[in-house]
Amino acid sequence: MYDVTVVGVDDDRWGQRVVALVQASPDAEPTADELIAHVRGRLAGYKTPKQIVFVPVIQRSPAGKADYRWARSAATAAEPVG
Repeated sequence: MYDVTVVGVDDDRWGQRVVALVQASPDAEPTADELIAHVRGRLAGYKTPKQIVFVPVIQRSPAGKADYRWARSAATAAEPVG
């Protein structure tokens, strides 16, 4: 991986669901299932992303902080899975 940002987005069933936005390294081709399985082995189930959205670039502030407004917008615009 190169960069990841994780956000919560509205969900009809759970109230919110965890979505990870992933900017993969140019030489990596991970699948959403591989990433979710990797995280599931290390975090509690409720912290595991329910959806992975691959993006060309993770947007950050000039100070390097995550742009959560952009991240929520990108996660909400992505097609829901499952």
